[in-house]
Amino acid sequence: MNKKPEDRWVLKAQNDEIIEALADYLEFYFRLRTKKTNKSTPEERRSFFILMSRLFYNRGFRDISQIENFFNTSPSYLNDPMLLPDMENAVNRIRKALVDHEKITIYGDYDVDGITSVSVLFRYLYSCGANVDYYIPTRTEEGYGLNESALLKISETGTSLLITVDTGTTAVDEVKYANDIGLDIVITDHHECKMVLNEKNTFVEQIPDAIAVVNPKRPSGQYPFTELAGVGVAFKLICALDGNTENILNLYGDLVSIGTIADIMPLTDENRIIVVNGIKNMKKHMSIGLKSLLIAAGNEKEISSSVIAYTIAPRLNAAGRIGDPKTSISLLLENDYSLANKLAFSLCEENRRRQILESNIFNDVEKLISSINSDDKLIVFASDEWHHGVIGIVASRIVEKYGRPCILLCVDGENMKGSARSVKGINIFDLLQNNSSTLLKFGGHEMAAGLSLKKENFGAFKQSIVEYANKTITDKMLVPIIEAECELPFEKLTLQTYDVIKLLEPFGTGNSAPLFIVKNLKVFDIEPIGNGHHIKMRVSSAGNSSEFVTMLMFNTDYETINCVVGDEIDVICSLGDNVFNGKRALAVHIKKFKLSNSIESKDKVSKLFYDNFKKNNKVIDDISLSRDHIIAVFRKIRKQNTEEETYHSYALARSITHELNSEINYARLRLSLDVLQELGLISYYGDDFITIHYKHSYDKVDLQNSQTWSTVHKQ
Repeated sequence: MNKKPEDRWVLKAQNDEIIEALADYLEFYFRLRTKKTNKSTPEERRSFFILMSRLFYNRGFRDISQIENFFNTSPSYLNDPMLLPDMENAVNRIRKALVDHEKITIYGDYDVDGITSVSVLFRYLYSCGANVDYYIPTRTEEGYGLNESALLKISETGTSLLITVDTGTTAVDEVKYANDIGLDIVITDHHECKMVLNEKNTFVEQIPDAIAVVNPKRPSGQYPFTELAGVGVAFKLICALDGNTENILNLYGDLVSIGTIADIMPLTDENRIIVVNGIKNMKKHMSIGLKSLLIAAGNEKEISSSVIAYTIAPRLNAAGRIGDPKTSISLLLENDYSLANKLAFSLCEENRRRQILESNIFNDVEKLISSINSDDKLIVFASDEWHHGVIGIVASRIVEKYGRPCILLCVDGENMKGSARSVKGINIFDLLQNNSSTLLKFGGHEMAAGLSLKKENFGAFKQSIVEYANKTITDKMLVPIIEAECELPFEKLTLQTYDVIKLLEPFGTGNSAPLFIVKNLKVFDIEPIGNGHHIKMRVSSAGNSSEFVTMLMFNTDYETINCVVGDEIDVICSLGDNVFNGKRALAVHIKKFKLSNSIESKDKVSKLFYDNFKKNNKVIDDISLSRDHIIAVFRKIRKQNTEEETYHSYALARSITHELNSEINYARLRLSLDVLQELGLISYYGDDFITIHYKHSYDKVDLQNSQTWSTVHKQ
């Protein structure tokens, strides 16, 4: 399979005239609202407001009212929940159940959105004195969504009203079955509706015949904001039932925020108001369950959207992926510290098991990809050894590495269950919908979906959807584009700059953490951290080496990175802060880096010289080889920590040059390795990435016994 295309860095298009006008307003706005003495110079203050106005402009803000609305995060700015389709029907039926003391069961999903939805609605109904229970289908045995067996089981417990959260929009047959057995259904969901052709040959929504289908994404609806999470819709239902939105947000905003962030919903409009208030409430008073989870995870950072996304959500999700999601719900409902601690530590253990499973499956998929030679625009694989709860995460990692949509499936008896993930600009839900004839069930969003099919239909499904993808997805659509807000001068890498950026938090989908391009940096130090999984660099401006900034690059293998001390690089990065021992410091996170054009050009030319030598035995000055060159390469290899190590070949050549003061380019490196291999001192293989095995031989060798050495020196 072809490598992922090289990222294209793009500066967001901007209108400087509008940005200047927005900056004027922002300067006036903050002057009115702050009484603090500002020690910065007028020029510095102006540059900060210009930066802030660029960030707003890049997020679609073109006038003052939009900025005012952004900063207005009062619950009073939330939309009337009664505007949601069928909300009145839902409220009337639930109120009747409360009055008549009917048994109500909440039916949810096993991901974080579903878990928080169940927890929020359960807590509210329980506080109303309801006879309420909840049901979460098992991922491995029942799969996503309503199923007839569960509906019958729930009905037999005496339930007369079932409320779905984060599921149900496409469950037409299942709701019909529920009606047949006398079980009323109220659906609250946020997933896409299926569209069908009517007698007039136009597409219309197909929804279940339920008491209510409360979903902001219904095409027939009029709700102003369609991007609520499942827990956001459940929250709206509670607001409609209670009549006091601000009170409900204070009581349940923490869980609504977690579900919204975990489900990667855009943090704009209503979601921003919910998350801002939810995080604010968590900072004031965190629930026992969440506090226990953060302690068990060893997280000491202040709560933020990032902590929710990378610490809280994965652990709540782990139970639903490989264990019992009721563990997570129990934690969120628990009021006893001792029990909460036990539940929290069990979730952290589940998360560690999930990480091991994920790593094993990822390695399996990597082997399958390497075994085929394909230019297909869509990756589709299946196995009977994979765990269904983890394949979605693996699919996301494959998408990140190879830059194309991915569908992974695992065998479940006579059927297969799968997870699909996509890249920006390619709608995976549409791909499934256009190839749904062999599917039993599917649902989801533009970027992520789930599916199931008969095992015997896998071959036909794979052929159909891959052929369709190859026809509809162009090479250009697969080129990853990284958008930066603007170029940032090295001297602006400061906490003051980050404090400007921080005003736009919380960051997430729809309001992503800003990325900046910083050019002409010189690397003074580079070292592995986190057992070699991450990298720390110390850099300065290439034109002024008196000041240094530390930068971190996560999930990057130190041994195979194409960067060494002395290199000049450009980076695309985000800014943050760290607090240690009461001291606050700037944190710079590198997303990608590029070598200077001069370094890249020299490396590419040197490779051409080496390739030409191997083909034509042509020797030129740039690949003339001396004994000192070979000694320098051999000294580097002898310092290997293990007998066999892998390097980025261009970086290895440059590192030897810098460390041992020997002019080793790519061609001289490869020729030296060829000589050492022919003399039996090492063995190696590879090209851009090379693996070298050091044989620890102490016998004296004669360079004349090397064919490569002799060929070079004949000329």
